[in-house]
Amino acid sequence: MGCLQSKGKDEDNQKENEKDPPKTYSWDKREKVNPADYTIENISGQEVGRIPGTIDGQQFIIQNCQSSKIYLFDHVNTITVDDCSDCVIFIGPTTGSLFLRDCRDCVVMAACGQFRTRDCCKMDIFLLCQTQPIIEASTKMRFGCFQAYYPQLGDHFTRAKISIFNNNWSNIHDFTPVEGETNWSSVSQNSALLEVFKLPETEEFKSVGLRLDINLSVVPYTLGSPVYGTQEATLIIFFYDASYRQRAINFMTLLRTEVTNCVIQHSREVKMEIADAQRVFRTSEYNSVISQGPVIALLCLGTGIMDASSAIAAQVNSSSSSQTVYVTSDSNSSNQQIDNFFSYASMSMAL
Repeated sequence: MGCLQSKGKDEDNQKENEKDPPKTYSWDKREKVNPADYTIENISGQEVGRIPGTIDGQQFIIQNCQSSKIYLFDHVNTITVDDCSDCVIFIGPTTGSLFLRDCRDCVVMAACGQFRTRDCCKMDIFLLCQTQPIIEASTKMRFGCFQAYYPQLGDHFTRAKISIFNNNWSNIHDFTPVEGETNWSSVSQNSALLEVFKLPETEEFKSVGLRLDINLSVVPYTLGSPVYGTQEATLIIFFYDASYRQRAINFMTLLRTEVTNCVIQHSREVKMEIADAQRVFRTSEYNSVISQGPVIALLCLGTGIMDASSAIAAQVNSSSSSQTVYVTSDSNSSNQQIDNFFSYASMSMAL
């Protein structure tokens, strides 16, 4: 009798298991990651890296490397670089943080959400950073604007959710300043970049097609922090729609053909609040377009820049059912509008 009862219970349990199969959680479905695939360490005098499609948004580590060239041609989640010296390092668009620690005599080109150094010395950094870069206990640091191109780079920025227009490369915060000394400076871009950053030599990485040409760069070249002073300046704002980023790129190309000495001081991509928009535009006329999404802003300098920008904007707006580009057209109020916008943008969160 007891055996029959036991058998009945087993059959009941089997039926229950058939009704309720074991739960499968999301982390059970994740592909197993081998940390060695996302680590470069303990190399000397070598050229190494990763080609497009081999990192695909994973975390990465570079550590204890000397006199080497390291190229990460892909988008990354977060990355740390520790104890490296005399290296050239390229780091593709990084969604989160890039942290350099205990490094010296290196050249780094990188695009990231956050940037920080600690205990670094004699570093040349060509940077795109969505937030304010921070240096700590670091000396003889030189910064320039990220300038690079390879065919997949634009897509890598998109996958990393990094805006090519939101670049704070020159807005450095020194967490440990020393009175009477300056721990960082800006480089002379045109000469320094080509002199210090070395292109790949091995066929694997040469085939990626990295170019350092400012005119080809996916990221617009910006002068950064120096004030525009007495130069003619204008603020150009592109309102949100499906094509606003491409419109900004096309506008810059046209503007450079019209104004031979045209330069971009700053570029930003931010979401504006209605109150701040009214302070910049001095009217509520643009409230509806501001509420649709973020804007891209360019602070442009050059002889005749305001007239040229206004003419191009008129052509662009005439081909659209609504105003898509705004240009400051009054030289008397232009500087105030510029100051109002970038004061707001500097306090806004990166996209």
